Amino acid sequence: MALSVPAATVCRMENTVPRGSWLDDRTFRTFVREVAPLRPGSWSLSEFERATSALGWELREPKEVAGQIWRRFAARKGPSAGYGTLIGDASEPEQVRRLNVRVVDLPDEDVRGAVDRARAAWWIMEEELGPPAMWGGCSGPWMLWRQPCPALPSLLVHAHDDGEMSLELLPPETDADNVGQARARGRWHAGEPSDQPTALSPRVMPARSGTGWEVVEKRLCDALRSLDHDTPYFPGRFILRLGAAQDAQRFVQCWSQDLGLVIEATGYVHQPDAADPARLAGSGWEDSRSVWQRRFPHAAEDRAHAATAARMLVEELRRLGVGPAELSYDGTMSGRGQGFHLDLPDLGIPRVHHPAA
Repeated sequence: MALSVPAATVCRMENTVPRGSWLDDRTFRTFVREVAPLRPGSWSLSEFERATSALGWELREPKEVAGQIWRRFAARKGPSAGYGTLIGDASEPEQVRRLNVRVVDLPDEDVRGAVDRARAAWWIMEEELGPPAMWGGCSGPWMLWRQPCPALPSLLVHAHDDGEMSLELLPPETDADNVGQARARGRWHAGEPSDQPTALSPRVMPARSGTGWEVVEKRLCDALRSLDHDTPYFPGRFILRLGAAQDAQRFVQCWSQDLGLVIEATGYVHQPDAADPARLAGSGWEDSRSVWQRRFPHAAEDRAHAATAARMLVEELRRLGVGPAELSYDGTMSGRGQGFHLDLPDLGIPRVHHPAA
């Protein structure tokens, strides 16, 4: 039986959420209805095995992979939608961290096919479970659903960069840091303030001393590459602001526009005497109604644009007198009828909210 979704959610989906296209969408929907009610208790191996055996699933012998214990389900005696693996840490082999099911293991011939497939999967998830709690990107875009009952798992659908797509069952308290690979660069996630890191979290503390502009530029490039690539999948729109934490007038910003990226040296609006028109034009900026901007219309398709954008933004921050030690960021992600705060855990600088003037 499908889970009940409020009428307001259905209306929102019909008006703002692209349905996508996927030949296996019926199989996927059946699978979601099958696993969403699972109650693996404390997520011990024995409890998880008991819960899945009721579905007729059988586990194979474990093997260690890069510090993790993988236990695959037997062929034709596992998840109906794909290849299933229980994953735990080698340090706690009897504790399950996630159930990963590869629902697609071959890439599409083009990006449009991958986008259509991801949107179709997310549409089904929203019809069954309502709006997601978080969006994010870690080597490809993902969405995370939390269920109202604390005994039920969180569910995540991840469209990987290599063309695969997976559905994962995660413990209900899972946060965004446990999605994907921690070693991936340019991670981002977006959610309500309650799902974002607190002021005591290490990733929102002041930038470490010795973090120079070269490091900031590289990290910003990684973040923009991920955001440029992932945002059109939803589709969504991000706005990212970088500037002095204690001075709301010395900042630059950028935002997505369809498949493109727009960057802006906004601080010169407040400090026009600091602008050097000849230098800015020579650096690739364009004067648009007294605001210096640069547009990259194909940023989603050509990741090299992120490096140019990061270099230009960092250069203007330096010209505005912002130092790495005082640098902060703020951002939002919106789309599909939702609006979230944006978190960039790998950027290495604090997130400081500046209300719109």
